Amino acid sequence: MKKILLSAAVCTLALGFSSCSETWDDNPVLNTHEGEKTANFLNNPVMQDQTIMLTNGNKEGTFHLTCSQPDFGYAAVATYKVQCSLTEDFAKYEEISQDFYNCAEVNPVNGDVAAAIQKLSGVKTEADLPLPYQKLYMRLRAFVAQSESNTQYLSNVVSFAGVSSDYLAIWVSDVPVNIYLLGGMNNWGNDGLTAEWQFATGADENTWVTPVVTIPAGTEFKVADSSWGSINLGAGAPQIVAGEEYALAASDAGNIVMSADFTGVAHLKLEKGNYILTLDPK
Repeated sequence: MKKILLSAAVCTLALGFSSCSETWDDNPVLNTHEGEKTANFLNNPVMQDQTIMLTNGNKEGTFHLTCSQPDFGYAAVATYKVQCSLTEDFAKYEEISQDFYNCAEVNPVNGDVAAAIQKLSGVKTEADLPLPYQKLYMRLRAFVAQSESNTQYLSNVVSFAGVSSDYLAIWVSDVPVNIYLLGGMNNWGNDGLTAEWQFATGADENTWVTPVVTIPAGTEFKVADSSWGSINLGAGAPQIVAGEEYALAASDAGNIVMSADFTGVAHLKLEKGNYILTLDPK
């Protein structure tokens, strides 16, 4: 009888351990911590010893990084961000905005890397280019998105022997571009294109602004490039009102017409593939 009772107790204990194991597997616990922990989980890149020129022609290409997952307590769905620096201590760095989720394919776009290098190098205009070949350092910031603040890891640092860029990859304000206000107020550009009606890059990316212009009420015009080519934009509304945003359309949309005399600046922005015009009175 004692043997039977002992066997039953052993079975019960075994079942208890089995139950605990199943509970752990079904309910893994996320490891959390304060601040950013460092861990060695970024692999050395294959191209680490090569010199790399980043150009307008290869800006859609990518660097290739691979890593393992830091210790989140289980195989979590993690987010990886690439950080770039010109010094190994990362005293100054740029973090690329793109998110990566696959440890085998952490591939920052060449154009984003070029922009990071140029920001770190203090590039302001095309006159600052090409940059000299310089050592580029990269590391990863990894985290679990639903608990980013207390799951962050910084990886070990890897490097590329020499990286340069020869085109302007960053957004620089106050640079004149080939976009104009062309219409009845300037003979549709037939008398020559002048800076008075020309857009320049704005403070924010994909925005442009003109100097102060004067357009009489009823004057017809368009937003166009110098050859009336890919940018040849009109308004869908019969007349537009100063201070309001208008989505511009292709050349068959008709001319833009002011509802009243206007003096001020024209703001143009590209948003989700659409050009938006605002005439801001001054």
